[in-house]
Amino acid sequence: MKISRRKMLFQSVYLTIGSLFVPFSTSIASGKGKHLSKGLDLIHKVLSRPLDVGLSHIDKCLSLNKIDIQNHDGFKDYINSLVTVFFGHHHGEDEILFPTFEDKIKNSDLSKLKKQHKELHPLTEQIKNKINVENPTLGEYREIRSLLKETKSLWVIHRNEEEETVELNLEPMLSSKEQIELNEKLSKHGQSISEPATLILPFLIYNLEGNDRHEFTSDMPWVLKNFIVPTIWKSKWEKMKPFLLA
Repeated sequence: MKISRRKMLFQSVYLTIGSLFVPFSTSIASGKGKHLSKGLDLIHKVLSRPLDVGLSHIDKCLSLNKIDIQNHDGFKDYINSLVTVFFGHHHGEDEILFPTFEDKIKNSDLSKLKKQHKELHPLTEQIKNKINVENPTLGEYREIRSLLKETKSLWVIHRNEEEETVELNLEPMLSSKEQIELNEKLSKHGQSISEPATLILPFLIYNLEGNDRHEFTSDMPWVLKNFIVPTIWKSKWEKMKPFLLA
């Protein structure tokens, strides 16, 4: 059975996006080092910046006492992408990463991190519900601001504890081979929650800059990160540009 070039391209795209949800890159998984913690730091930066950007944008609107209608659709796409990546990253941890660690490391206790996931997700779901309106009011923006602030407070605690737990307790127990095998499982899982690719991939790439972006995208095909995303797909994600590092 023949597969069209277009279909092959999109299969590659979704596999690539799937791999970006995981906590490390195979390109840095050589020897026995801090592969998990380095990758976790990168995806956590992707998730952290939009919380600050969202709060800053809403604060500006509230200070002017008016909604930035011109950029609301882009802001909506930006926040929806944040929620999608947020859920996808944590779902991969809950379903694959944490069980792997619990199986590998006897008596490991990840209950606190799991509990934090359960506390964070209802907040992000509320944010998604509040942002997806055609004609938002200042009152709704105030509610979103409150939810973003609460999410950020919980997120900072969770992020720091998770990074410390992985780096000090879990990472040293896995060989590079085991990390790569884990990455492959998480990559396949990530494909199922990576749509729409035309928004999610730019969101992932352009919430990082400099060396972080270079390392985060090091496994991506050149044509994807240098031509398809910035040129072919630009009309799809351009509304988000005021909120991205693009």
